[in-house]
Amino acid sequence: MARSSAHILLAAFLLASCDAGFDGRPDENRPPDTALSVRDDNLLDNLGEEGRLRSTIRLSWTGDDPDGFVAGFDIRIHEFGTEPGAEAGWVFTTSNDSLLLLPLEGGESTANVVVEVRAVDEQGLRDPTPARSVFPIRNSPPDIALSQFELPPDTTFTVVSFAWRARDPDGEQNLSSIEISLNDSTSFVEIPPEFDFVTLVADQAQVPGGGEVETRLFLGRGVQATSMRVPGMRLDAENTFYVRARDQADTTSAVERFAWWVKGNRSDVLFVNDYRLASNATVLGYHLSVLEDYLPAGYGVDLWDLTRPYTTGSSGTVPRSGALPPVAEPMLRMTLSLYRYIYWVSTSTTGDPGTDNMPFVAPAMPEFFANGGKLFVQSPVTVSGIESDFSDNAAVLLLPLSRPLVLPDTIGRLELRLNALVTPSTIAQAMGLPELASERFFINVRPYEALGAAIEPLYTGAFAYRTTTGGSGVWTSPTTVASISADRRIALFSLPLVNDLTLQQQFRMTSGSGEPGRVIVHALLGALSFPGR
Repeated sequence: MARSSAHILLAAFLLASCDAGFDGRPDENRPPDTALSVRDDNLLDNLGEEGRLRSTIRLSWTGDDPDGFVAGFDIRIHEFGTEPGAEAGWVFTTSNDSLLLLPLEGGESTANVVVEVRAVDEQGLRDPTPARSVFPIRNSPPDIALSQFELPPDTTFTVVSFAWRARDPDGEQNLSSIEISLNDSTSFVEIPPEFDFVTLVADQAQVPGGGEVETRLFLGRGVQATSMRVPGMRLDAENTFYVRARDQADTTSAVERFAWWVKGNRSDVLFVNDYRLASNATVLGYHLSVLEDYLPAGYGVDLWDLTRPYTTGSSGTVPRSGALPPVAEPMLRMTLSLYRYIYWVSTSTTGDPGTDNMPFVAPAMPEFFANGGKLFVQSPVTVSGIESDFSDNAAVLLLPLSRPLVLPDTIGRLELRLNALVTPSTIAQAMGLPELASERFFINVRPYEALGAAIEPLYTGAFAYRTTTGGSGVWTSPTTVASISADRRIALFSLPLVNDLTLQQQFRMTSGSGEPGRVIVHALLGALSFPGR
């Protein structure tokens, strides 16, 4: 009983003690306190000879609330000597640090900038004495350099792409714009600083008139269309591309420039001269005359010369043409899309995807075909000395063939002998293709496989073979030497039509009249619906 009474007395004492200190009013909320510090690991590098910091600096801040917790911070930046209103210019954040770009007035190279931070507690009460620091800063000019590995060839049609790398010592966010121009270093078109790649495409409505034309501007590698125009592209003349960077203080970099020749495209027929031997001019002249005889009078043909370089080095390989852009997308794709018909003459299209031109061009052609494009190819079907299943050769996938011929080890060579027949299929005969007979002894041509519903063989050759041990016989399969895609988009003729030095016809027609090469090509162009007379 005594113990129970003691407990009652203790409880009454505690209640009385509590009651004695309670006046019915809660404590008032007290404001938080703020601290500001520099968190730049490269502060010494950031400090210039004149004792000023670069305009980009990393800061951190902390807050302490004696009777609650800090919910966030207000931060504001202004020039020293200008005092904004007590509640002007604040921006709320929950972050504890930031990489800040301290502003300079346009045209100014130095400034003293004030950074203020005040903590905000959970009840919205703000530190009445914000943390404050003054930073003496300087502006460094940006710099820009064209990407040397993506420069266009020294001659292009009316599509051209450029890439660059722009940098700012004060931080990438200090860049305000990239400025580009054609043939005028005093007037620039501004684009957003996040883009480092542009494509210029001449206004095709202006091209036939020649002279100087406007170009449409596409941004980035995704080829983002814009309403912007860059004037001043000169057709059939040398052009200069200018680019510079501008920062937030209106300071510009040095101007980078690149000069090249622009060929005006004035036809929807493109002749590709890919005959990479010293005799290419002779072959070019012959095929151009065959093509122009087929087209309507005065129709016109644009010429694309891929024959340089054509000399072989000590390795025996011929490098890919320098007339091609180093990167196919988007410049090559958009250039090909200017045309509806392509006539391509080559010394090699399927031999080596690393050095032949067509394997590089082929992946850029889907848009050309989607626009109704048609392609005629006069080229041997060869293979390289490297064993391959041809899955990495885009030309093999493009052309109307299923597989080039890889000879068995026991076969030394194939021969298309003098007077050997080259026989048209039923489909070829309906196109007007004649039966042919060889006018010489060939040991350097090969047939190819042309299997599947998407390919229609047009000619087969009467080939013979010689074994590595001296034997010989009739070669039976494959024997296709010309074919067309079932959708009539691409035709391939793999036998040489003329001697590349003398222009002597390599085949004769077994019946009928006319020049065999001209008759064959005209029939194939007709099957592809090239514009004719």
